[in-house]
Amino acid sequence: MSSDNSTAAPDYASRARKLLKSRRPLRTYPPDNAYGVYLTNECLLRFGYMMRESQGYPPIIDPEAEAQDAKDLAASELPLLVQIVILTLTRYEPILVRPFGPLGIRRLHRLADDNTPENMTMKNTPEVEQKLVEFLGLEDQKPAWYAVAKWIVQGLVAG
Repeated sequence: MSSDNSTAAPDYASRARKLLKSRRPLRTYPPDNAYGVYLTNECLLRFGYMMRESQGYPPIIDPEAEAQDAKDLAASELPLLVQIVILTLTRYEPILVRPFGPLGIRRLHRLADDNTPENMTMKNTPEVEQKLVEFLGLEDQKPAWYAVAKWIVQGLVAG
């Protein structure tokens, strides 16, 4: 039997090549500014030690190394915990920022950024933002805009 071209399977590879040639790939650039609350060392240590304990991590003899491990663990796991606890929060990714003053680089629990017009839209209500602040134990802080540490973000994106 001869094959009929009208019933043959489409050539997806050639369609994909044609589509890729006709359109410029989308690029995502790091934001210049991000909106959120920055995670203090106290916050990271509190959650980090709770996480280490709940996951059965063995104690580390060096207190400084244990504190750094706790902060690193909290920084990586806290976004998921926040997502589970505060279901109505629409954005919860961490990013590195440079807060005002000589505080160095800090981790921000990002709620919005200026990467795209969609990301500039404040999707969380003030009540939801207050729940986040209370959950993280950052009552002395209000969400604000901070400059993103571009050289670190670009290094992470490139690497």
